[in-house]
Amino acid sequence: PDLPSLGGDDEKSSSEMNPSERVRNMGLLANAFVDGGGMELVSSNLGRFDERVEEDAKGVEDALSLVESLLDLDRTSVLRNARENNHQDGSLSVVSCICKQTTFLSWLFRRIEKEVDSEVPTATAAAPVSPAVLRLHASEVLSAILQHEDYSAQRCGDRLASLPKYKSAFDDDLDEKPAAKADDGSEKKENTIDGIEVLLMAIAAFRKSDPQIEVECEFLENVFDALAASLLREDNVVDFVNAEGIELMLRCLRQKVHAGGGALKVLNFALSGSARDSSGSNDAYIKACETFVNAGGIKLLFPLYMARKSAIPSPAACSEGGSSLAKKGKHNGGTVSKRAKRAAHARKKWLMEVEQNSINIMYALTRHIAKDSEYDAHARLLVKFVEDDCEKCDRTIELCQKYDEKARIAEYQYFRSDEAEETEKMGMDIELGALNAKLRGGGGTFHRSCAILSFACVGSKRCRGHAMDQLKLQGSGLSVIKLGLTEFASLLSDGRQKSQIEYYITEI
Repeated sequence: PDLPSLGGDDEKSSSEMNPSERVRNMGLLANAFVDGGGMELVSSNLGRFDERVEEDAKGVEDALSLVESLLDLDRTSVLRNARENNHQDGSLSVVSCICKQTTFLSWLFRRIEKEVDSEVPTATAAAPVSPAVLRLHASEVLSAILQHEDYSAQRCGDRLASLPKYKSAFDDDLDEKPAAKADDGSEKKENTIDGIEVLLMAIAAFRKSDPQIEVECEFLENVFDALAASLLREDNVVDFVNAEGIELMLRCLRQKVHAGGGALKVLNFALSGSARDSSGSNDAYIKACETFVNAGGIKLLFPLYMARKSAIPSPAACSEGGSSLAKKGKHNGGTVSKRAKRAAHARKKWLMEVEQNSINIMYALTRHIAKDSEYDAHARLLVKFVEDDCEKCDRTIELCQKYDEKARIAEYQYFRSDEAEETEKMGMDIELGALNAKLRGGGGTFHRSCAILSFACVGSKRCRGHAMDQLKLQGSGLSVIKLGLTEFASLLSDGRQKSQIEYYITEI
């Protein structure tokens, strides 16, 4: 049958189209591919490729590139805009299509699980695409899928610990085995794949040593991103805790290797929960926080929170932030190359993320741990703020002042920017734009630091008196903290988190 024209009655060549027309036609073509079962075809064909064969290895790479391009078009709303402009009804996102209609997600986990050591680590004449590169590409696509809002909001996709096994039209039906029954009558996990375990095993390979090459480093970062994104779903947090994921992340931190940076990020997601939750459940995150304390997490967290250099994990030498150029980029005198500047910037970003993740984890503990928590977690956390002459309170005050200043500068710069001027001309709320700039510039971290200090002050009279004295010496007072908490509460929806912040405002 004849294909429908994408360009209307007067068809144009690609070179004659303006950029908006090219984007529109790209969106129409991509929508036709997805709606016509293209994702099922791609997923099924992956089962017949042998990566040891040159053409098949290239086929796998091309399939992953195609899916990655579709995800990018979906993320940038090109597909949705093309439907609206063509007066078509809305349909599933690419991620929903992948999760509901294919077992492509399971194929990605299976590909990531493959050991590179037993394969050819580099490209050869027979297979110009190396297995390590295909593994890296699979991890990139997996990370993009799990970061999509449709998966994180549980609109599609199963929990990662019980994904259906990968199936292809090219599978031999005789190999299919019916699911066996366990003693309790439930089906055994023979026909499922545990994605959480696959990701944890990939991280465990680097728990004691750094990646040696750039491909390994990027792969590890993708795995951490995928795992962190999956933990926005409470069902995955339960499986992560049961699989001793928290204990593995703490092992990475103890070794102070490259994986420690990603481990902090994962712990942040595992403990924090969602601010948009109004039901007040968060049972999985409460359990995660209690497990963190019982596993010795407080002992590892506080040196990071206090910015002790000896406790901070070091980026791998093969990463930009860990290269020797990162130190050269810090020198003020002489000429510094662009590569050295980039490396120094990457190193600075690494340290900033360590600090912010440490603050977020500390806030998550103060948010979710109650006086009746298991393992005496509340008392163990509070006593840390009291010991050593309340030095942790001093650090928290320092962080409050630091991020309050950064937020105010960001707000001031927004009001002086062209963006604010354009917003005002369009009749939009300039104050809303300023608030957004303020939060991005450090306001969110300021709010959490205020909540951490309030936890200590409300729980201990000694901490409260010490904080008041320190703030008074600097010409300030607890009123600054209360203002930060008030602004924080105004941004939260009704629920346990907001009630806790309002309680702090009253009691501090």
